[in-house]
Order: sequence, then C-alpha cells, then structure tokens
Amino acid sequence: MVFSKFDDVKIAAIAAAVPQNVIDIEAKLNDPEEDPKFIKQFMKNTGIKAKRRCGFEQTASDFSYAAAKQIMDAGYFTSDEVGVLINITQTPDYRTPSTAMLIQKRLGLSKNCLVFDINLGCSGFVYGVSLAASILKTSNATKALVTVGDTLARGRKHVKMKRSSNTGLLFGDASAAILLEKGSENGFCSALMSDGTGHKALSSPYNGWRHPVGPESIPGDDIAVFNFTISEVPAILKEYMEVTGTGTDNYDGLVLHQANMMILKNIAKRVGMPMDKVPVCLDRFGNTSGCSVPLAIVDKYGKDEDDKVVNLLTSSFGIGLSWGVVGFEINTKDVLPLIETNETYDDGYSDDVEMDAIIED
Repeated sequence: MVFSKFDDVKIAAIAAAVPQNVIDIEAKLNDPEEDPKFIKQFMKNTGIKAKRRCGFEQTASDFSYAAAKQIMDAGYFTSDEVGVLINITQTPDYRTPSTAMLIQKRLGLSKNCLVFDINLGCSGFVYGVSLAASILKTSNATKALVTVGDTLARGRKHVKMKRSSNTGLLFGDASAAILLEKGSENGFCSALMSDGTGHKALSSPYNGWRHPVGPESIPGDDIAVFNFTISEVPAILKEYMEVTGTGTDNYDGLVLHQANMMILKNIAKRVGMPMDKVPVCLDRFGNTSGCSVPLAIVDKYGKDEDDKVVNLLTSSFGIGLSWGVVGFEINTKDVLPLIETNETYDDGYSDDVEMDAIIED
C-alpha cells in the first residue's frame, strides 16, 4: 500500500447534498409490476429501503456546488483562499472541460487555483482527500476543496438504461464537499491501493473513445467484487492500524463505503469493530458511490450541536479496482447539516441539438 502521513493538514469541514425526491423501495412491494419476492430479497441483502434520485435537469455538480457553498457560507473559506479544487465523479457534466471548472466558476474562486476532475467511483473520497492533502503539503496553497458525487440513479435523459433490476434499485444520487486546511497541529494518515487486473469487475466500457456506441452499462461480476471487498478491505484496515499503532478502540467510528449491509457487516466483523460503531445511511440513501463515506458522516453528525472531537477510521473501495483508508479527527460542529435541494444550473447550452451521424471512413 502507499502510506502517506500529513502532519500539518486537517479535514476542516464536511458537507453533503441530496435530491429532495425520495424513491421508496419498500413501497414497491405493493406495485403490481414488481416481483415482491425480488424486492424483499433485495432489501434483505442490501439493507436499502429508500434512496434519492434527482431529475434530468440536475447533475452531480449541482449537489457538489450546494455542499461546497454551504461550507463557504458558514465562513470556512473565502473565494480567494482555496488554492486547490478537485472534483471526483463518474457522471461529469461535460466530456470537456472538467466539471471542476464549472464548480470553480459558480463558487467564484480565484484563478490562482489548481482545478481538475478525477474519473473515479466508490473509492473517490479516500483518493481525493489524499491527493488534495499531498498538493497542500508540497505547494503554497493553504486550503483545498474536494467535491465528490455521482448521479447514477438518474441516468441520462435520452439514453435507455440497460440495467438489471438490482442495479436500478441500488444507486442513489448525492454529492459531498470536503475542505482541507494546512497549518493544523493534528494531521491525518492515508493508505491507498489499486488493482487494474480487476477493471472489468465494475465497468462501463461503451460511449467512450474505444467503443463509441453501446449500452450505458454492462453487468458486473458481483461475486468477484464481493470477494475483493471482504478480503482486501479488512486487510488494508488492519495494516493501516498496525502502521499507525492504533486499534479499533482508538476510533469512535468505522465509516465504510455504503455498498450494502452484507459487505458492511462482513468488514466490521473481520476487523473486530462492533456494528454500533459503523454508521449506516444506505438504508435511506442507497449506494451513493464516492460520496457515501462523507454522506454517512454528515448523516451521523450533521445535526450534532455538541462541541466534541471524534476520531474516525474510513474506507472507500470499488471501481478500478481501487481502495484505501483515511483516519482523521474532526469536531462534530464542523460536520454541517445535510442539504436537500432540487436546484439546478442553467449553463446556457440547449439540449435541442442536431445529432452527429456515425460515419465509417
């Protein structure tokens, strides 16, 4: 694993935003077009009873902007203080430029800012936070903003989604924003790993440059993903605690990517963490991809008005395959309340455009 120690960088604030629209999975038991046995089995295996889905007018950047703006309005940073903005998403607004540029514009950030996107899924939180901290540590920038989120439940307006019923029920839409700040006496550590040989286990190979035409997604290898998760994730958590000289008793919570309840329980059991110290939000929000760890933190502590510091061990894992761990302390007053919004942004482009024909040379 790649282990990093950031002595003078802290996670200063966390916020998250979700759509107002709630999809009630449990209510589908009474839908004559649904198989009640399948719905019951799905809820039993995943623990998901509801999720959030945005409208076609919204994108992940709308929620990323809302979360970042909440941190900004709370006084944690001004428009000229952020020197790094990293946006992590699998569902960008545009092919080019990076969606981070749009978020920079909407927030009014200074041009003295390093801004770019990362195409990464469920491991986005740990990768984004680690990269932002690395840039802060080696540059003159003092504050960095990481936004992470996807709208996998929404899909694309003019594309017929070819998904299994399980996948269609699984994903929820959400984004989060994480502010990092240099100059803290208490830093944090991270550990990252990846395995490209498993890239086909979770893949959307079509509609890119190698395969320009094809379905939105293809079935993944659920067994391979499950085996990877319950073997590699506990292993890196144990190695991280060994390197940092900590144990499960040192942490107030183990915040895991909200994949499904079966995976959460397996990982917790294998590292010896009681489930009452494992925050769960997937039952109400679904699997929210890279946003799920900060969303779980906001769901757990966002309404907490106490002035107390919690020590959290977090792990994100998934597409790539990629996985990692970040352990950090944060005051619960710096975890802001959850935002629910249907607001969108008019970028001036029209959807009423002439489609290009496919021409073979």
